Amino acid sequence: MPEFNIKTNCRIDELLEEKQLILVRLINHMASMPWDYQSNVADRLKAISHENPWQDNIPGFDKELFLQDHPIDDPIDED
Repeated sequence: MPEFNIKTNCRIDELLEEKQLILVRLINHMASMPWDYQSNVADRLKAISHENPWQDNIPGFDKELFLQDHPIDDPIDED
């Protein structure tokens, strides 16, 4: 299997090992599929990579619960 040395910002080491494994399995799954399916998955992932859980309505994501745990900070009143 080829080894690649790609230089890019990657924060995968900040994820739990279980989540890292999910991403590796996704990559392997995509690589085993035809090009048109790979393109479809890449387009969906591109959209996901631009989501903002504080602003966007994301299917299957409990935004109300998220905002309870991660509230939007109120601006500081400088008066």
